[in-house]
Amino acid sequence: MQVIRNKGGYVIRVTNVEWRVLTALEFDGRQTAAEQNDDGAGIFEGPEKTIFTQIENGSRPWMQVTEDRRK
Repeated sequence: MQVIRNKGGYVIRVTNVEWRVLTALEFDGRQTAAEQNDDGAGIFEGPEKTIFTQIENGSRPWMQVTEDRRK
């Protein structure tokens, strides 16, 4: 997820897969998703599971400010 800072607010850019992960985490909660992922019965499959696992392991940043356009 890329975040761009503008003078009047923020722009968040997400892929379709990242959006599905984000909505699932908001609906079920991050702690629930992490516990289910550890138990092997996670709420994610395929590319969503890959992204969530990378976020939990710290190998992929979840939110990253890529540009600052507040100048």
